[in-house]
Amino acid sequence: MSNKTVLQRLLDEIEKYDENRNDRDAFAKRVYDSIEALEGIPYSVHQQARDWQYKIETEGYFDEEGFESEINEVIPKLKAWVNELIRSHS
Repeated sequence: MSNKTVLQRLLDEIEKYDENRNDRDAFAKRVYDSIEALEGIPYSVHQQARDWQYKIETEGYFDEEGFESEINEVIPKLKAWVNELIRSHS
């Protein structure tokens, strides 16, 4: 499977998650696993994927506890990052 295909599927996953916000931890893992499946990408991209995984997980906890959440910012920024990966690594 090409990098572009993997990343397009990831964008679809992000859209589905954005619609209902169910199963946050599984979604965060899928984000990281999708990036891990890419071929020929720098290690820094893997590090960034771990950062995204952490942001998704922690924003959900903040939201559950009633604190101000930036989840409305995380998902659009994640989409932009994946689109940048499509442009630069596909």
